[in-house]
Amino acid sequence: MNLLDLSYKLVSENERLFFPLVQESTQEELEGTLDLTDFELGTREFPAIVSGPRTIHEALVGKLSVEELESLPRAYDLVGDIAVLEIPEELNKHRSLIGETFQSIHTNFSTILGKKGAIKGTTRTRQYEFLAGEDKTDTVHIEYGCRLAVDLAKAYFSPRLLEEHHQVAQKVSDGELIVDLFTGVGPFAIHAAKNKDVRVIAVDINPEAIKLLQKSIAMNKLVGRIDPVVSDAHEYCETAETQMADRVIMNHPSGAFDYVSDACKIIRTGGTMHYYDFVGGDNPEDHLTNKITNLVKASGRKIDDIERVRRVRDSAPYEFQMVADVIIT
Repeated sequence: MNLLDLSYKLVSENERLFFPLVQESTQEELEGTLDLTDFELGTREFPAIVSGPRTIHEALVGKLSVEELESLPRAYDLVGDIAVLEIPEELNKHRSLIGETFQSIHTNFSTILGKKGAIKGTTRTRQYEFLAGEDKTDTVHIEYGCRLAVDLAKAYFSPRLLEEHHQVAQKVSDGELIVDLFTGVGPFAIHAAKNKDVRVIAVDINPEAIKLLQKSIAMNKLVGRIDPVVSDAHEYCETAETQMADRVIMNHPSGAFDYVSDACKIIRTGGTMHYYDFVGGDNPEDHLTNKITNLVKASGRKIDDIERVRRVRDSAPYEFQMVADVIIT
């Protein structure tokens, strides 16, 4: 499952076995992924299997200038067996060298890709440049035991939303009807239906995203049911039954504000809206609270309570992807 860092030795000590992981993980995540409960997480030193540079910075000393070394990416996204690097413009001429060097150090990744441009268009996709390894953009990504079919070139997916997918699924109760308005490849839908007897209507305008969701449905043993729908969110809500949904998920932070009135049409009294937006400033929590309150009011509904306001991830300097869980009345 691409959890083990193969560049370090396993350690047997005092009748215990220690496994080096490729990245920091939570107890809940590993319990779901490995189907194990009798283990502990911690930090320790591991002996390297081979000597040599441990980072691309170390490996490229002497090959890049001091200024170029300082600009090297220090983090990456892990999607299944694909590593995605964000290489700054000033290092464009070294992109292949950086990708090949990265894979020589992190041999557990099959493919190294570089981000190319921003997320854009109604299908919310971005371009990627092949840097090293196997030339592909599709993989299977695992979150809390949920297997997700992903093709980075065809449909939006962010591994940085792992905890958000899990937190929303933890709030779901048996018997709910959930509408996931911008489902993408369906991580919220799969997480919600994995262990709960729910019905999720998963809507996305991108037919490629829905095809990937259908693959994920086939790969997982779901307690609940997922109905994938190819549709624009406005058009779906126009024809949907009024106040039918117990929960509406709106993970489209650059555009969800345009669909609040649609969500308010289909959500029942007492239902929960998970509203996502990009917010900056000194107090983004208050800004988001005021914005969603006004949007709901303009749609003819009201907010009974705001259960959670959270900074999901950094999206830019001094800007966050935020979520507000609001109870609609």
